[in-house]
Amino acid sequence: MEKEVENDDDEEEIEVGPAAVLETLPKKQQYAAIAALAVFAAFVIIVTAEPFAESLIAGSRVIGVNEFLVIQWIAPLTGESPEIIITILFTLALRPTIALGALISDKINQWTLLVGMIPLAFSLGAGTIGSLPLDLRQREEFFLTAAQSLFGLALLLCLRLSLKSAFALLGLFLVQFGLAFYFHTDENRTITVLTFMAWFYLVLAAGIFAWNYRCLIECFRTGLFTKTVPKIE
Repeated sequence: MEKEVENDDDEEEIEVGPAAVLETLPKKQQYAAIAALAVFAAFVIIVTAEPFAESLIAGSRVIGVNEFLVIQWIAPLTGESPEIIITILFTLALRPTIALGALISDKINQWTLLVGMIPLAFSLGAGTIGSLPLDLRQREEFFLTAAQSLFGLALLLCLRLSLKSAFALLGLFLVQFGLAFYFHTDENRTITVLTFMAWFYLVLAAGIFAWNYRCLIECFRTGLFTKTVPKIE
């Protein structure tokens, strides 16, 4: 038991890669380097975003696949490839806690900063402050993603991700992807499938919350009254 605790402490204290290099620098140089990396990343995104999106649309027309489907799956997969690669590397290095933490951090970023910035970017591009218009398909996709996120949260409620939970996430994703691709030529049928899958995720999440209600209570207690954050196993 003591050895396991020591390993967990070492996992938290040891830095690797760019973080290890930044840690050796003085504080001012660390902040300067982090700011420079952020500015460079923003520059690359601004320069490549529009050509990348337009090439996806043109490519979907060439291969005869629904544009929305291509942008929905190819763009996120490409944009999130750094997180996926980092997660795989951490997992291969037998540091699954950090790997899962990186994925959760990325998800939180998507549902806060990213979602919040979309209407602001739209208003900036339109030259006036306004709401982001969504059609029926986009609203259902948003609903599905939110429901899927809630299901993932329910699986992590007890701060551990079992192999069964991982297969459940993967299996439902493959079903969702397969149905969306199968009905991609029928917009109405696709929307119906998306709505059904979203409600299915919500029902599963509600069932898991009810089954693990003690973990739910403990999470609220920890979040409201505890200063230390428990580890995800």
